[in-house]
Amino acid sequence: MDHHCVWVVNCVGALNYKFFLLFLFYTFLETSLVTLLLLSNFITFFSDAEIPGTPGTLATTFLTFVLNLAFALSVVGFLIMHISLVAGNTTTIEAYEKKTTPKWKYDLGRKKNFEQVFGTDKRYWFIPTYSEEDLRKMLALQGLDYPTKADFGAQEF
Repeated sequence: MDHHCVWVVNCVGALNYKFFLLFLFYTFLETSLVTLLLLSNFITFFSDAEIPGTPGTLATTFLTFVLNLAFALSVVGFLIMHISLVAGNTTTIEAYEKKTTPKWKYDLGRKKNFEQVFGTDKRYWFIPTYSEEDLRKMLALQGLDYPTKADFGAQEF
């Protein structure tokens, strides 16, 4: 288990970590896009020019811009944090444990760590599913055994 996420109403762990990361990524893209689309209206709001629309429309546009910007910034923070966790092959909970141990035995290198979460088939990296081959050979998705540096060469994942 990585953590319980109130936004997806579920615990995030090995089986759904990829989906959680994609959720963060696509939420960041959407909120950034809305923020960029409303930027000109937001700038116009503070200019001396006449602004068309009702006061309710202007207030809604202003509030939508501010909320989307705030949400985009907070989501990108979570995304950066979780990308760094993927790079080190740790969960949020393990990141605190790792600080007390000199070497993290599950860190297989950035490429292999990334593949443990997203799979080896690049066609599936940005969609919320795995290839049949990845489901069969990725030990982390089985939930019983996790590859370590010691047995890296002995097992295929």
